This record gives sequence, C-alpha cells and structure tokens, in this order.
Amino acid sequence: MVTKKMLKSVLTNLGIEKGMILEVHSSLSSFGELEGGAETIINTLKEIVTEEGSIFMPALRLSKELPLSEEDKELGITVKIKILPPEIAKRYEGERE
Repeated sequence: MVTKKMLKSVLTNLGIEKGMILEVHSSLSSFGELEGGAETIINTLKEIVTEEGSIFMPALRLSKELPLSEEDKELGITVKIKILPPEIAKRYEGERE
C-alpha cells in the first residue's frame, strides 16, 4: 500500500516544491492501492506546493454540465462540471474563495 509519507517522498524527489505552479495529469489506478485515495494525493500536493504555488488538475467530463451563474458567465466560464464526489468537494469549497 502506498502511504502519504511515501507519496510525499516520491513527489519531492521528482522536484515538486513549495511555490511551484503545477499541472497534474494522473490516473488514480496508476498509484495502486493508495491509503486515503484521491484525497491523499490532493492533500499531499497542497502540503508540498503550499498557498504560494498553484495546482491545476484537468479532468475528463464525468458528469452532465451544471448550470452557470451570472458570476460564472462574467468570469468567462463556459462549462461547469462536478469532478469530485460530494463528500470530498464540500471540504474544498471554501478554498476557492
């Protein structure tokens, strides 16, 4: 089983560090059995990069498009989809503000 400690060690050995702008393309299944699943990957990357950096994680469209608010349209958002299970997404909602 891959632990958070192991994942953090591998990512830092790859050169990921505080303040980086990081675009992540990954497949959860490529990690094998990962303690904590996708949430472990997200939290570990956030710990390494910190708020001084940015993490971008493109996603395949796995859900129907969600309705756009007027604010979304003003920001230039053209498509909005759900990418995380609700129980995980709720934990990160405040971080977008």
